[in-house]
Amino acid sequence: MTPDHTQLVIADFGSENAYLLNPDGVAYNGTSVKVGGVAGFLNSGPARVTATSAQTAFVGLSGEGGSAGACNNCLGQMNLLASPPSFQTAPQPEVSSLAGAPLLQADASGDTAYLAYTTAPGGPVAVWSAAAPDAFSLSTATDSATDLTVSGDGTFFAMRAHNATEIRASDLTLVTTPAAVEVENIPNRVAVPGVALHPTGALLYEPFLDGPPPSAPPASGIHGGIDVRDAHNGQLRLRIYLPEPVAMLSTDVDGLHGGFLAVDENGQRLFALTTSGLTVIQLANVPLGVGTLTPASGVAAGGVTVSLRGSGFVSGIKAILGGKTATVTWKDMNTLKLTTPATPAGPQQLILTNPDGESISLDAALTAQ
Repeated sequence: MTPDHTQLVIADFGSENAYLLNPDGVAYNGTSVKVGGVAGFLNSGPARVTATSAQTAFVGLSGEGGSAGACNNCLGQMNLLASPPSFQTAPQPEVSSLAGAPLLQADASGDTAYLAYTTAPGGPVAVWSAAAPDAFSLSTATDSATDLTVSGDGTFFAMRAHNATEIRASDLTLVTTPAAVEVENIPNRVAVPGVALHPTGALLYEPFLDGPPPSAPPASGIHGGIDVRDAHNGQLRLRIYLPEPVAMLSTDVDGLHGGFLAVDENGQRLFALTTSGLTVIQLANVPLGVGTLTPASGVAAGGVTVSLRGSGFVSGIKAILGGKTATVTWKDMNTLKLTTPATPAGPQQLILTNPDGESISLDAALTAQ
């Protein structure tokens, strides 16, 4: 969906087209844009698409059954203001020489988009900003991604690479690679495409199967579930078992070719594609978590107003910063306003506690100067 919610952008691999539909139209009439395929592949076309606030949309192409090696020039860009909308290879010079089918996704505003390439042994991850639309910023990472998601705020993105989920900040630096302790592991666990982040980046949602997907439904003896983790330290906050397995019939499916999980704007409703259709899970309570603090530093004398984005905030929540009580104003379940107390100089630990006793902490959440 474009950030202004006027057009739904759809990639159709089979027809090599992208479609622009009016979601408010009675007949959903729209426009077809010919994207084309990739030379050297038996089957190819657009696999991923994401719209931006610059009235453009990035299109990730992929190819199957090819003899030409890596997929070259497989990041495209659509101009949604042209009539009819136009398509070209992405003009940003930083990505023109990269090979591989790109995973890509923008934040809720469309101001920031991230991409990663699926080609082994891997390549850099990149970020695009509406403030500088003619360029991409590239990382020095060497990752072969199989899944990618972005927090709605655009402050974090997560990607599956090297059989692990990496969480990276908006400057592309690696924040953490969440890992479960041994007692939390599930034998024969299979990661499922559709890893998701809470809109504030506080929580990571990871769908899974507890065995290899069957060749055809029903999945006898195979169960599906979703792990909800603290995005900063990987701690398992909640494990949900689905009433039936996720509708994944092959271990070869990755985030470029499918996604089986999405979350709403509060991380409270989870939408999973399961063997009989769509399963919707409504959480009674979203786990408490910390996303970002803005600003992330302040004077040691205190009195600084900080906007805290996170998850599971309940009216009456309390905050301890650097061992001292901070004044808290509850805005909504994802947003708090803190007034910092006087603290020693240096990094300060933040502890949040909901009225029911649920508590979470984050070391070095804010730096006092």
